[in-house]
Amino acid sequence: MLNHTFFPFNHLQSPIWVFDIDNKTIIWANLSALPLWEADSLNELTSRDLAHDMSEAVEATLNGYRLRFNKDEIIKTWWNFTPKQILKKALCVFSGLKLPDGRTAMLVEVIAEESTLQRDLAFTDCSNLALLFSKEGRLVSANNAFTLSFGKYLHDLANFLGDISSADSWLNKAKTDGTIHYKKLCWTGQSHLWFDIEGKWLKDKQQLLLHLTNISPEKEKLRKAKYNAEHDFLTDLLNRRGISNAINESNHQQQPYSLLFLDIDGFKMINDTYGHAIGDKLLKAIAIRLRETLQHKGLLARFGGDEFIIQVEHRNVQNTPSFAKDIIAKLNKPFHLKEVGELSIGCSIGTASYPDDADNIETLVTQADMAMHRAKLRGRNCSHHFSPDMAEALYRKMILRHHLTLALETEAFELYYQPIIDLKTRKLKGFEALIRWYDEELGQVSPAEFIPLAEETGQIVPLGKWIFKTAFLQLAAWQKKYDKAFMMSVNLSRAQLQASLAPTIEAMILHYNINPAKLALELTESTMLQEYDDAKQCLEDLAALGIELYLDDFGTGYSSLSQLQDLPISTVKLDQSFVQGNHKGSRAIIEATKAICEKLDLKVVAEGVETIEQLKYLQMCNFDYCQGYYLAKPMPAHQLEASGFALLNEVPELPHHSLFHSQ
Repeated sequence: MLNHTFFPFNHLQSPIWVFDIDNKTIIWANLSALPLWEADSLNELTSRDLAHDMSEAVEATLNGYRLRFNKDEIIKTWWNFTPKQILKKALCVFSGLKLPDGRTAMLVEVIAEESTLQRDLAFTDCSNLALLFSKEGRLVSANNAFTLSFGKYLHDLANFLGDISSADSWLNKAKTDGTIHYKKLCWTGQSHLWFDIEGKWLKDKQQLLLHLTNISPEKEKLRKAKYNAEHDFLTDLLNRRGISNAINESNHQQQPYSLLFLDIDGFKMINDTYGHAIGDKLLKAIAIRLRETLQHKGLLARFGGDEFIIQVEHRNVQNTPSFAKDIIAKLNKPFHLKEVGELSIGCSIGTASYPDDADNIETLVTQADMAMHRAKLRGRNCSHHFSPDMAEALYRKMILRHHLTLALETEAFELYYQPIIDLKTRKLKGFEALIRWYDEELGQVSPAEFIPLAEETGQIVPLGKWIFKTAFLQLAAWQKKYDKAFMMSVNLSRAQLQASLAPTIEAMILHYNINPAKLALELTESTMLQEYDDAKQCLEDLAALGIELYLDDFGTGYSSLSQLQDLPISTVKLDQSFVQGNHKGSRAIIEATKAICEKLDLKVVAEGVETIEQLKYLQMCNFDYCQGYYLAKPMPAHQLEASGFALLNEVPELPHHSLFHSQ
């Protein structure tokens, strides 16, 4: 043992020793090292012959360290050693130390033992595992750390890597490059583990030395993170990212397949009625039933909310419409939840095919989504396949919405006014205000196209305010100019039936000094279908202002006749399809509508009068009012004024070019 004065490390509390690489002995140690080495004294420790149990793999490792020490390198690593056959692990710093005789020894300082850093060790376990293979790939030696951890069941490199070709490739690359570095799942003789492997070719011995770091815990952590990122927490199905990756990363995209986009019909009602906790349980039950229906024929994912995606290859499912029909039938069967009993649902499915419709998953999802919405429009609880016209319609809708936003900002609209004639007095009763929109890029856009879009996006509310303001202003101007009390009717959307509507209109009436009795708001039958009580309250508030309420397009909606009594309706507008119909059924409906309205003390307006015969028939049926192209087309205000409408005395009984002629 060397003199202690040569090693000024006694003041350090961490275990330190000096290892003679050539003689395989400890030539100096401080007292803190004794417990780590299971030693009774320094003399007992320095007298040990460590070469007795040292494997060739360890010896090769130490020789490599000596070369690095000659370059003044410092090595920090976890080190496994076996004093008295007890496996110990410690985080150490190795550095070179020149001995008095000129040789290089290894100074070892222990930074931490396993017992103090077990949490960190879990992710850096066994970093100094070592294996030594011959040039043929036969296992020459394994260090004690490897043997104590995994036994002596490993025989060669091919066994370790899993196949002969990989072993030959590693050996050839090590011979050529001198070093190799891989991360691979390997067989230890007991189990498969992931290792970070650094290899070095020992030219003098024609051997391959591998240093192994067990990274299986890290891999498992990454695997769990990847799993969580690609799976839905609630149902444990793949999520949107997961199914996209599964298709893109596998050979699924090499085979024709169908993508099904499934949306649960009526799910919001269940959430609103029973709460989200019950909704979540129902979603889990739906996921289980879908998985059972799919039966490993393809991939299943929860897209989000109550939407699911199914991918099936055509070799597994030849008839996609039939498969979609089977899914709908399975989901139509009641679900039993112990908290609420049985629940029934439906579903709408859209389908798209690879590669016929698109060659990438993102586009297919979009297409199948479009098709699903088309299925909902067709009545729900059915399936529909994507067609190119859907994409064109969606693009048109997107462009239209953008231009509608710009038009709202600049108020790029115009109101046309169609006269309504009093058939009893044969004079002008008033006008229906109809919005028109001309866009420089899109041309004339039909209200039948942009009004439903405005209702869907909520833009109908600011658009409606503009219509009210413009129509009321025009009515005030005409009443002042012609000193006649015309009626002005304006169409009203369901989205406008809010608590703030009546106060807003009342403020406009006061601002423009309009008689509310000369205002009418027209609503379609379907307007009152949803949230009927709220709609009824709003209508009652409007009626309380003295405004008349018209029921528009009568005969085409879904309201019951009882609503005519229940709501403050003053006038019914018979839909033009009956006025223009030539069969007996149309005339029967015309006469029945008039009879019903007489019993209920309601006025009737006939829409769409286009011929003198239609006009005479309505007069014969004793209708109150009518409007239509035979009498006058909708016109902007300046054209109406130019036509001399204020001078109108009687409705003509013969065709003519203009209703508004001077007499």
